[in-house]
Amino acid sequence: MPPTEGGGAGYQTPLRRCKRHDVPTCYLLAITVGSSLDQQSNNVTLFNLVEQVNIPPGLNRSVRTQIPLEIHAYFRLAPDEIRQPFEVRYLLVARTGLETYSDVSVHTAVTPRFRTRTFGVPFPPVADQYELRVEWRRSARDPWRRDPLSWPLTIAEHVPAPMVTH
Repeated sequence: MPPTEGGGAGYQTPLRRCKRHDVPTCYLLAITVGSSLDQQSNNVTLFNLVEQVNIPPGLNRSVRTQIPLEIHAYFRLAPDEIRQPFEVRYLLVARTGLETYSDVSVHTAVTPRFRTRTFGVPFPPVADQYELRVEWRRSARDPWRRDPLSWPLTIAEHVPAPMVTH
């Protein structure tokens, strides 16, 4: 039986042996409150890196709800990958194996390094410790490939302290 990898949605997919020239590599993955691009230097400033989100107990987390934060994923591409479209999705993976996915976005890089900024972190159904992960594929016909890079995110239920008034 060939090796397998997690394919999401509770099933396994055949493990694809990836050659370096066939794989965009994620070299930075982070969740932030905001960011700014310097138009002179083309450098990015990330504001408030986020590793924990406190939510009130019993908060209704309906399907497709998003946490209003930014996901930053920066990729390196080989020369033969430039100008080749690829699809990206993000997922939160809980300690239990529960996976919560973002929508899919399509990108085409025109340089060997490619930066993405996505608004909205997928809101998981339960409070827990998660790893933000990124997956990519060439097209809808191809299997998803999960990058080994991850970012920790804890979703914690928190009862706010009452306001003190005098």
